[in-house]
Amino acid sequence: QLGRASGCGPERSRVQSPLLTPMKPLRNFSGAAFVIPHRSSVSGAKNEHRSTGCRWQPPPHPPLHPRAPGEVLSIRPVTIYGEPVLHTRAKEVTEFTDELRELITDMYDTMDAANAVGLAAPQVGVGLRIFTYQYENEDEVPARGVIVNPHLTLSKVSQATPDPDEELEGCLSAPALNFPLKRAEFARVEGFDGDGNPISFEATGWFARVMQHEYDHLDGYLYVDKLTEKWAKRWKKAKKS
Repeated sequence: QLGRASGCGPERSRVQSPLLTPMKPLRNFSGAAFVIPHRSSVSGAKNEHRSTGCRWQPPPHPPLHPRAPGEVLSIRPVTIYGEPVLHTRAKEVTEFTDELRELITDMYDTMDAANAVGLAAPQVGVGLRIFTYQYENEDEVPARGVIVNPHLTLSKVSQATPDPDEELEGCLSAPALNFPLKRAEFARVEGFDGDGNPISFEATGWFARVMQHEYDHLDGYLYVDKLTEKWAKRWKKAKKS
């Protein structure tokens, strides 16, 4: 079942990952395949993500960079597994320019259009060390932001078998699939905002997972590249189908 929910109704409710699970395909304006989560949302309880019915409700959030009235959203095509930019270490940002801020705004637009909890620059074809995120957390960190040139310090990752119900991940760049993966429960995140101001905070639980998922993109890895042997076999089989 690859960890997917199988239908509607309370009898099918189950714990869900906020990282785009389960998913359904959607076409963006440029023809690239997006995926959006369906029937999942984040509850108020820590690390608890439950089905809320048959229509996914994105968390309310104000745009960090508001659009002017009538201004058109800029949604970029999302790169899919196999594109070289996704499998190459992204480069450090060296200048905080208007062009960089425009890229960040486009990333917010693209992330929001996909109802995603995060988006890394390589996912829109840009090999720079930047990711945006949108995730309500209990770490007193703004629920929406961008991190440029991030550095993560992680706690030890458990070697236990990943839970196929509670540790599922998915990715816009590996659409329509979900696999379980162990992550560190704690991450110290350091970097810069879009204007070059230093950022430093701690992330725990699922928020830490989001940080790790997006950071991996900047080093040329997708979450499917880190699966245990059992799930890696299923991923390889899924790629061939």
